[in-house]
Amino acid sequence: MMFLIVAGLGEALASVFDITHPVGHGVVGLLGVIGFPIAALLLSGALGRSEVWRAIRRPLVWIANLSWISVVALIATLAIMTMQMARANGGHLPQHAPKSLPPGVFALDGWTDRLIVSFNCAWVLLAAWHAIQVHRNDSNADGTGRRSAPKVDSGISG
Repeated sequence: MMFLIVAGLGEALASVFDITHPVGHGVVGLLGVIGFPIAALLLSGALGRSEVWRAIRRPLVWIANLSWISVVALIATLAIMTMQMARANGGHLPQHAPKSLPPGVFALDGWTDRLIVSFNCAWVLLAAWHAIQVHRNDSNADGTGRRSAPKVDSGISG
């Protein structure tokens, strides 16, 4: 659960520390990007042990795995773009981000960023949808729409 809290704070703070704050954005973005796949995998396994969550365990684990795979893809695309940028600039990286990319540099990291966000949202939506369904089933078990109070034996036979 702690990883999910850290990941959520990291993602929320990444919006405050936008790309004009490179150090802050990098640190809190890293917490969110790395923290969420860990949290999703741990929670998917823990929830899947419960009878009511067992049916949804496999899709949750799949989406959680796609989440960390997209993080690996982001790292790969950033490494490729860095190598292409160095090659395009005579073997060194520019001091400041260029206004446009030189020919031969493909910036695919934006797409992998979007994959990360999409898989993270998909995991949260699926988990929330199932939690709502479980809650509705528990609430409607007695047919009144409210949870019924536990039955207590009064000890009086009649």
